Amino acid sequence: MTTTTTHGRAVDQAGAPAWSWRAAGPPLAVAGAALAAVITVGVRDPHAAGNYPTCPSIALFGVHCPGCGSMRAMHEFAHGDLAGVLSRNILVPLGLVLLAWAWVSWFDRRLGSARIPALRPPVPVLYGSIVVLVLFSVLRNLPVSPFSGLAP
Repeated sequence: MTTTTTHGRAVDQAGAPAWSWRAAGPPLAVAGAALAAVITVGVRDPHAAGNYPTCPSIALFGVHCPGCGSMRAMHEFAHGDLAGVLSRNILVPLGLVLLAWAWVSWFDRRLGSARIPALRPPVPVLYGSIVVLVLFSVLRNLPVSPFSGLAP
């Protein structure tokens, strides 16, 4: 049996949020699209020339941006090769963890709960993230060991 609280949220007899396709639909659609993208990159190898367009930063400027190698890293991820993921773009695992946390938190809130906190980093953390991305971009383009190992 499902009832509605004064806040308009559906709950079951125990007071837990009730399942609703209307609430769960958007997060499930995003998860489905993400899964389709990972499967596509897993099947169609980005290492092979001509399968995907060249990164604009390489094509226009000849430098690796912070995202360069991410598609190849996701190909390695789809095949379960964590070492390959790290060798293509060392920031991808962190990005995947943050995206997963944000998605689970969103899904949790859509179902009427707030057990998992939303990602709301303080402003200094956001500025620090920008500094890390810029520093990563500069270091991975240096032709000096060990920094050349950061290039995809």
